[in-house]
Amino acid sequence: MLDILTIAHFQPHAGEAFFIDSGDIPVPLMLKTVKPLGTALREGGGFALTFNGPAAPLLPQSIYPLRHAMLGTLDLFIVPVGKDKDGILYEAIFT
Repeated sequence: MLDILTIAHFQPHAGEAFFIDSGDIPVPLMLKTVKPLGTALREGGGFALTFNGPAAPLLPQSIYPLRHAMLGTLDLFIVPVGKDKDGILYEAIFT
């Protein structure tokens, strides 16, 4: 399913919550930005998703099942890329 997703699938969901079921308590990740990356092998081009998560726990880069109310559960490779005042920033790249 990931290979058919385009930026248009995610743009309407900026600011919405995704959840990682890791351990006893789901970890919320808010979709902060949806940014085009230019040409890619996928239809519609590449894009990047930036998520904002809580300061703890820090999730190491890995594939996680992210659950969303409309998109269902997506196995995404996310990478911690920094911090801001709200917590940890994570990124998922689609090329």
